[in-house]
Amino acid sequence: MALRRSSGFRRYAMSCQYHGASFLGFSYQGHVEDRILTDGTDLRGFRSVEGRIREALDDLVGESHYEHIQVSSRTDRGVHALKNTFHVDILGNAFDEDTMDIGRLHRGLNYHLGRQKHSWQQEQEKHRKKRRRKPPRNYTFLQDSYWSRYSANDEMRILSVKEAPSHMDNPYSQIDPSQPSIVDWNARFSATERSYMYRVLCFSDRDENWGIPFEWDRSWRIRCNSLNIDGMRQAAVYLEGTHDFSTFRGSKCQRSNPVVTMKSIHVHAQPYCSPLLWGADAEATPGLRDIQGEHAMENSPQLLTIQIVGNSFLYRQVRNMVGCLVEVGLGKLSPTRVAELLEKKSRKLAPSMAPAHGLFLADVKHGDFSF
Repeated sequence: MALRRSSGFRRYAMSCQYHGASFLGFSYQGHVEDRILTDGTDLRGFRSVEGRIREALDDLVGESHYEHIQVSSRTDRGVHALKNTFHVDILGNAFDEDTMDIGRLHRGLNYHLGRQKHSWQQEQEKHRKKRRRKPPRNYTFLQDSYWSRYSANDEMRILSVKEAPSHMDNPYSQIDPSQPSIVDWNARFSATERSYMYRVLCFSDRDENWGIPFEWDRSWRIRCNSLNIDGMRQAAVYLEGTHDFSTFRGSKCQRSNPVVTMKSIHVHAQPYCSPLLWGADAEATPGLRDIQGEHAMENSPQLLTIQIVGNSFLYRQVRNMVGCLVEVGLGKLSPTRVAELLEKKSRKLAPSMAPAHGLFLADVKHGDFSF
């Protein structure tokens, strides 16, 4: 079940954060990253999160000194992560020391992540160097400046690094007695709870704020006069608990068992407020009404957040459930119809999927081990 670490390697548990619009998802995609594909699709500048981590590890410890990058939650292209977790095995003497310096590993990864360049940036630099003449005295080229070198790749960062526990109980040993009861600790199989948040911005038909430039890749923008929040909450109750979620399962899901447990689903609505107070509560934030103005607050877009907590999820399950809940909010489905769709176990009968850019992986928990 769990990847066994090789002799001489140490397993490290890490958490990371990233802006999904810049990535092809978490999983490494090799030959399709940061290039123009044979069909003409231009993916220059787009990498996977794992691909960026691999490149940083290559620069920090060397290509042959690490292996087995395993993530707890594989996010799709465009999905953001406030906190995702993974593990990686690193050779014990990667730094020519007897013990690995955790702080050095953490700082080194973020340093190299910040210095990475895309293929189109490298091409531009080559052309600039060919055209460059002797600069005026005390002149600093933009690409050589501090902010260019250290702030150009802030789409992701490593939040924390810890040495992973040596072993964990095998959750599949009770199902298959042939499997060992104790296995090497694994970021994917040790995860006990995952939390997602989806953001929806609701604009009225005459709202002039439709083009808010801060939200085009961080929320699903919908034109409607209002959403039936109470109806959405009633529908969410039917999705809580342990069920067969085949109705909300993506077609490429590789999981053999579609039964998972949703611990809680909360639907919260409030005025959008200000992008400088992202997700802040207008009523609970002192001075916010003075900043926005009474009229602006009453006529502002509505920010809807859907928080879903479960032990594990099927492929694209969260986005499919959100798409269904929004249909209830728009009055196209009744809350009881959601319960009927769940029983049907057919993806073809359910509403379409919500877009990726409104989804955030908020947190991943690993029992008593926190990092």
